Amino acid sequence: ILHVILLGFAKYFWRDAVSRQSAAGKETLKARLSSLDMSGLGLSSIQGATFVQYAKSLTGRDFRVILQVAPIVLYDLIPPEAYEAWLALCRLCPLVFQPEIPDTGSYLSALQDAIDDFLAATALWTTQWFNKPKFHLLLI
Repeated sequence: ILHVILLGFAKYFWRDAVSRQSAAGKETLKARLSSLDMSGLGLSSIQGATFVQYAKSLTGRDFRVILQVAPIVLYDLIPPEAYEAWLALCRLCPLVFQPEIPDTGSYLSALQDAIDDFLAATALWTTQWFNKPKFHLLLI
């Protein structure tokens, strides 16, 4: 989960989202991140400036937070195809972070569907993502 999801897909997508932003877009992104009420998630507030300015130096813990807020903060800052790939990734992640799986059969079916949706949304955005090292793990 750490190396494939957080330091793989989430990192790739976040760096791309931040790099697409103009100066005004980065300010909007910082403001949206900083203004989120994270108490419902049991997290402290986000330092938007840090998440944007240091997008290339974030940790797995930071990307875990980003995955929870990306649909809210990115909705009109990236192309629709990129946003759909983000949404697919954010739907996949709750399945991956399960601490216990009571019904393996239904879980594996739901997981495969989420992986397929994520790969399809990513391919519709750009197939260039499949040149990244982590994607080969889902394509087996």
